[in-house]
Amino acid sequence: MLSKNTISIVCNLLKNIAENEKKIEIGRQVLCQNLNFDPYQLFSFIDSESKNYINEINLMTFLNKKNEIPCTLEEMQSLIFLYDENFDSKLSYMEFLNLVLCDNNFELRKKTRMRVGSRGGEKDGDLPFNVEYSMVKLLLKELDLIRTTKKIIKDLKERNDYNVHDLFHYLKGYGGITAESLKLFLEKNMVEFDESDIRYIIKILDINKDSKVDFEEFHSFLCFPNLKCHCCSFCECKCQTPNKTLYNKIEEKSNINSYNINLRTNNKDNINFDINNDLNSFHDNNITKKTYFEKNDNSNNNYINYQKKPHYSHNYNLIDCQYCQCCPCHCLYMDTNIAEDNFLVYISKLIQCESKIESAKINLTSRQDFNIDDAFLIFSNENTKKIFFPDMQKGLKEIGLYIPNEEIILIMKRADMGNKGYLNYEDFIELLVPFNYEFRDKIKSGLNSNFFPKFNKGNIFLLSTKVYFMNLFRTIIECENELNCIKMNTMGLINPQIENIFKRMDVNGFNFINENELLLYLINCGINCSEEENKLIFRRLDKNKDDKIEIWEIEEELSF
Repeated sequence: MLSKNTISIVCNLLKNIAENEKKIEIGRQVLCQNLNFDPYQLFSFIDSESKNYINEINLMTFLNKKNEIPCTLEEMQSLIFLYDENFDSKLSYMEFLNLVLCDNNFELRKKTRMRVGSRGGEKDGDLPFNVEYSMVKLLLKELDLIRTTKKIIKDLKERNDYNVHDLFHYLKGYGGITAESLKLFLEKNMVEFDESDIRYIIKILDINKDSKVDFEEFHSFLCFPNLKCHCCSFCECKCQTPNKTLYNKIEEKSNINSYNINLRTNNKDNINFDINNDLNSFHDNNITKKTYFEKNDNSNNNYINYQKKPHYSHNYNLIDCQYCQCCPCHCLYMDTNIAEDNFLVYISKLIQCESKIESAKINLTSRQDFNIDDAFLIFSNENTKKIFFPDMQKGLKEIGLYIPNEEIILIMKRADMGNKGYLNYEDFIELLVPFNYEFRDKIKSGLNSNFFPKFNKGNIFLLSTKVYFMNLFRTIIECENELNCIKMNTMGLINPQIENIFKRMDVNGFNFINENELLLYLINCGINCSEEENKLIFRRLDKNKDDKIEIWEIEEELSF
């Protein structure tokens, strides 16, 4: 759950994007209104080597050497990412037009494109000074966007409660982050905005230009300014840009005579290994891990070809590219095994916690004076027969337990099936009564007390029984805090791979998991789990109590 301060930083981030984009649009219009401005001439001027594309070196040369504007290679990479539609880490002429032509004035945009030379005229000739000056001003506005966004995202990530999945959940609507969901978020947090602000925010976040932002796009943006690295093919980056420097480094580390690693010039997505050498030792030398490669054995030559699948989940690459260091944030470089190991750490802790809570429930409900109806009367509202937050707070005080609001929320969230915001009688039974059906039926059939104190409802139970009440609630709070701590440290690793983990658990392939499948999965993973413990965690993961676990229920369990 994100705090108000964290939400405030998110609002500042969105507002910063909108305000800077407005300034950038003004810069584009100033440039386009200059009659000396010829987009193709400007493109050719920056593309000094006539490669028919612009990379970060060209942009840095234009700003740094020709105009003495301080900037870094990393900033230029981030700038290219914002307009790179085909993820090749460079700007073609058509992509360059999106950088320099105005968005809001279609007529001006059209007229600018039709100026002399815009369709392939003369490349040679000096660039008019006023055009170069306007272009520099435009790029400075882009740099302001990059630098301020970098600073705000850094502040956001330093927050203890920051989590990209929770943040995406706050912002998303149907199918992802949309214009409507952004409006609702900003209105809810009392941020002033107009329609153009929303349009500019979506424009920056929406990589594939489908008018909505999915989790991968949002996650990529929060890697800012390392939005996209120029990695070798091993990295499975979305850019899929081979880096020959890395291949040289691999040959140096693994001995050139031991491995024959070639890059096919006609297909940058193919990597060839000599099958006469040991591929396993290639992995053992910690050079790289390949989880998402398809193996194609061609008997006509001595190579096994591993062709990459386009996939957003990445693998750890233990060799850093000399050029970009393989995205230092490592936010997307996931190995399924690493994610699954962290998932099993959480499940192991869940087994321990549920067993402790079950033991505390048995100790409480075994008391001779305990009765579930009397207990419900202590906590519930007399009029609604439901337990809202103030009722829970009051009931805990009746039994002598004074705890902060955050811990009361943990208790409520644990028992609130369906996220209703309150607990009904059945929820209360789940909260206090052990899982064992025979034990549960015995508790439900117990007669309530004829005595009910007028002032302190908690006095209906003996003092020793109230101690067992307090012990149960303290155990719940302790366990939920421990689980939340694991979630906070591992959620970024687990959630991007949750679909692959779920598929491993779903042996029958029915898109849900039953008790037997869960037990089999845990045993196969080396977790000592009895049938009773398996039933406990199955009941915990089965959020809607339909005797099956679907993927959304695991995702909900792993969220705050």
